[in-house]
Amino acid sequence: MPIVNKNSEFTYKRLEEAIYKISKKYPFTDLFSLGKSVLAKNLFCIKVGNGKTRIFLNGAHHGLEWITSLFLTAFTEDICDCYCKNKSVEGTSISELLKKVTFYICPMVNPDGVNLAICGLTPDIPQKICQKLIIYNKNSCDFKGKWQANIRGIDLNHNYNAGFWEGKQKEKELNIHMPGPTRFSGMFPESEPEVQAIVKFTKMLKPDIAIAYHTQGEEIYYDYQALASKEAKKIGEKMARLSGYTLSAPEGIASFSGYKDWVISALKTPAYTIEAGKGKNPLPLCEFNSIYDKNRRMLVKLFTDC
Repeated sequence: MPIVNKNSEFTYKRLEEAIYKISKKYPFTDLFSLGKSVLAKNLFCIKVGNGKTRIFLNGAHHGLEWITSLFLTAFTEDICDCYCKNKSVEGTSISELLKKVTFYICPMVNPDGVNLAICGLTPDIPQKICQKLIIYNKNSCDFKGKWQANIRGIDLNHNYNAGFWEGKQKEKELNIHMPGPTRFSGMFPESEPEVQAIVKFTKMLKPDIAIAYHTQGEEIYYDYQALASKEAKKIGEKMARLSGYTLSAPEGIASFSGYKDWVISALKTPAYTIEAGKGKNPLPLCEFNSIYDKNRRMLVKLFTDC
């Protein structure tokens, strides 16, 4: 019986329960927290493998995009199970893969935002924060299917220090001036504890490749301000071939202050945003199998030649 239930919305509680069970069942993994969210939820990260190539995968910078957390947690369980049973995936031996690659997987960067997008206002949210959230949400108590930001109304994937002030100008052009469901980047870069934790860990880890999972569009973004190396583009092209996704460049406000942008500019490391699935956020669970199959294939076969 699989630990991860792929047939229901993936809240922080479900992540917490699943990740602890995976860690206990597979003691060769290493589970730790990168830090805390605004509401003191753990930003769980699990290490799988002992290879020289370090891969950092993260999901759900945006609350509505919780299906990326479900994917990454299920992927973690899958490769652990295959390792124990000496099984192959897409013709690739997972035992051999984990000798070459070490995955560091943070399934849910924005647990407060995920819970708000799925459950709405809950008793664990302080009353003062609830009052602010209602204002940020245009005086509505209905957050389901609307909320991208963290619990303070800051869009975490616009809070990184990469073209931050250029992004602020784009916000003004879109008449975004205060915290809200999406796009507001904060008053200054790295203002949010979730972003601070991801930045600190990424600097410490110095991954060979960093991948942030988002939804939707079946696209892969690989560049920022023409700073990506030829090797980074080559890796992106392989990712596109393996997944069937399109290698693309973001436009407008999406071109600034994201995680990928910061990694490329600050660390000179290949980094990618993967927009998984197709449809309207939040993607329905009927999209999960397609997301899972395409991205499992890509992640397993991408590093076969490492």
